Amino acid sequence: MITEESFVDFKCPYCGEPVSFPQENAGFVQACPDCFESLIVPEDGSEVGRPIPLPITTPRLQLRRLAASDWRDLLELLSDEEFFRYQDGVPLDEDGILHWLESDAHVRLTTHDQPFHLGIQLQDGDKLIGYLSLNFTDPQRLQVTFNIGLNRSFQRKGFALEAVKAMLGFCFDGLNLHRVAGWCDSRNVAACRLLEKAGLRREGEFVKNRRMHGDWTNSIWYAVLDEEHRPADAAPSVAP
Repeated sequence: MITEESFVDFKCPYCGEPVSFPQENAGFVQACPDCFESLIVPEDGSEVGRPIPLPITTPRLQLRRLAASDWRDLLELLSDEEFFRYQDGVPLDEDGILHWLESDAHVRLTTHDQPFHLGIQLQDGDKLIGYLSLNFTDPQRLQVTFNIGLNRSFQRKGFALEAVKAMLGFCFDGLNLHRVAGWCDSRNVAACRLLEKAGLRREGEFVKNRRMHGDWTNSIWYAVLDEEHRPADAAPSVAP
């Protein structure tokens, strides 16, 4: 039987309009039906929902939404043919990157079937050195897959591991997700090591399941559950 107690009533932290969601959504990510911004439904009786906890800060990095001014740093990253050695896609030029940034500005965390990108920026100097992307894989928005791309000049310095750990904290501690997964080309030994160091568990290998640059390649999948992540170190600080 559905009653008033079956719903959580509160105000959107972005537009201020009253919204209501079923009690089962308390603590999880939803989209405001008025402004379409992503928010977290309060589970503690708060009158206002929680905004998505971004940016994310770590000792050396900040993870935040991409901005139009990032195009030069992204051009440096995405015009590198070696960047696409183990993943789909081709190098992008300036026009391609500007078009991508224009489209990405309209994407929210809850936008259906669209990757949500976070830029990886150095705290010292504010240079964008890469990005992370998140994709929800279930209607309840409790599971995501992710991908990471890093400028070759900043690899092998621990930045990728720092960013992935921060992203996991965002997913589990900030969004209360159930499962986070990622995959890499089986030939990409460095990516496999990164996912393992970040605490993801190898789940299996799909043999010749992706055709990439004319060749059939294997994909190795990794994942971590909420209960597996909790014993890990405390999540990095997250800005309100």
